[in-house]
Amino acid sequence: MLKQVLAASAVLVLSACGGKTMIESDMSHLVSASPASPWLTVENPGVAVLTVTGLEQKQKVQVAPDVATAVEARLRTMLQPKYFTDLIVNCRGLQVAVGAKTEAEPPSLDIDMSVGCRIVARGLVSTRSYRLHRSQAIDPAAAHLDTAVPALIDGASTELADRIWTGVLATGAKR
Repeated sequence: MLKQVLAASAVLVLSACGGKTMIESDMSHLVSASPASPWLTVENPGVAVLTVTGLEQKQKVQVAPDVATAVEARLRTMLQPKYFTDLIVNCRGLQVAVGAKTEAEPPSLDIDMSVGCRIVARGLVSTRSYRLHRSQAIDPAAAHLDTAVPALIDGASTELADRIWTGVLATGAKR
């Protein structure tokens, strides 16, 4: 009798979980392909799980290694060829929100990213805040968040790199 009660309890507990709740997304290939650039940092390590709102149920996407590392890797890849001596870029307070708009036509998955960066270019200092928004069409029935979320992070990071470089040029530092 006790075994039946325990078995029934286990079934109830497991059924309440709703199946797999964490979607894994691997961005390590982006990180491993980026150059080492000690002059460029994005601080906010550890945020690896993003909650996607707007779907029937909230979904959690785990980004490996973590979001800040993936953003930093894309920035390094985009900005390393433009580097000049005495350039330092430090970004802090990275915030990322991902949401689906299933009622829109066409349905989309959106990312909003914000970060504050301090740029030191040959002694000239500039502090800027960046807010970015990217969108991608999705099928709400099969959103493929394991690939859609990394694509949005990568696209927003590429746009951030362009804006940071504009900020570097705006300091007036000569290359």
